[in-house]
Amino acid sequence: MTPPSRLRPRPGPPGRARRGRVRVGPPPWRRRRRHGLQPAGEILLVAVAALLVAALVNVDALVERAERKPLGPTRDLSLAIWHPVQDVAHVLQLHRIRQLGDWVAGSDETAPTTPPTTVPDDGGPTRTLPPRPELRPPTAAAPLRLWVGGDSIVRDVSESVLRLAADDPLLSPVAHYEISSGLTRPDYFDWPAALAADMAATDPEVVFVMFGANDAQGIVAAEGRVFQEVSDPGWQDEYRSRVEAVMDQLRADGRLVFWVGQPPMRDAAFDARIAILDRIYREAAESRPWVEFVDTVPLFGAPDGTYRDRLPGPDGSPLDLRQGDGIHLSREGADLLATHLLDLVAAEIEQVSPTTTATTAPTAATTTTATASG
Repeated sequence: MTPPSRLRPRPGPPGRARRGRVRVGPPPWRRRRRHGLQPAGEILLVAVAALLVAALVNVDALVERAERKPLGPTRDLSLAIWHPVQDVAHVLQLHRIRQLGDWVAGSDETAPTTPPTTVPDDGGPTRTLPPRPELRPPTAAAPLRLWVGGDSIVRDVSESVLRLAADDPLLSPVAHYEISSGLTRPDYFDWPAALAADMAATDPEVVFVMFGANDAQGIVAAEGRVFQEVSDPGWQDEYRSRVEAVMDQLRADGRLVFWVGQPPMRDAAFDARIAILDRIYREAAESRPWVEFVDTVPLFGAPDGTYRDRLPGPDGSPLDLRQGDGIHLSREGADLLATHLLDLVAAEIEQVSPTTTATTAPTAATTTTATASG
């Protein structure tokens, strides 16, 4: 059978014209139809959109994975990419889709996977604890030596402490912070070694130390075993031993150590890990009279202890407490914590020299009272 494309019109009878229209161009089945994008372009567009939505939905897990990377340029680049995406996802509430899926699947990550552990009672003899150190009465000629140090959150807090204490003749503060540092990764920054050098150089009488924001990642125990999850009892045992070692290292005659806890975090899963760290700090401080744990959750958290971005200021206008990442403190938040810490020092000074008044105490008390009312 001859293909249709090869058919030729048959000549008609003489003197009669052939009826019908003459077809010009290719037959209909060979014509190409163009309606908008080509199929390949549509598939590519859909694929890109799906990847973007998937990134927004799962960005909390991507940030958590980036935080577990070894400290260095690769980790910094990953966090620089995913933190802005996380901010967008939280604004659009797209991360709730992942949380809902985890809840439906029965793997809710917003709470610790293991219950908090307590220090076991070994039944041994009761240990006699040393008395709590007492600060000396400071004077303008011999002000109280303060040291403020820790991770990147301390950067803003220490700047506030130095500024607020600048006009107080009874205080002489110094600061030392290291970005992306902590006690989990001494291969990145060795805080015990740095603390030994700082204590020897400055001999502070009051120490404010704050760690934890970068510590909720994999840790290598002394025997070489790696624990990735903060909820793992092995991870907690290793981290607790490091915290206790630093607290013991900071002990000195006439020195008070204020171990500052972390504030609530916006991401629920991260906040649950931070809560475990704060519990370790609190328990370690309970058996060390020279260490006082400073709980910042009542200062920054909502009445139920959860994260909040702002609170009413002294004049009733809202104060922004946190930066956009939901981790670091804003300038107002750093001032709030610095004022609270200086309040603690003022109270200690008042006990040893009731007639001496620190110049920062009235401002600190006013701010703290306003915060409590919010």
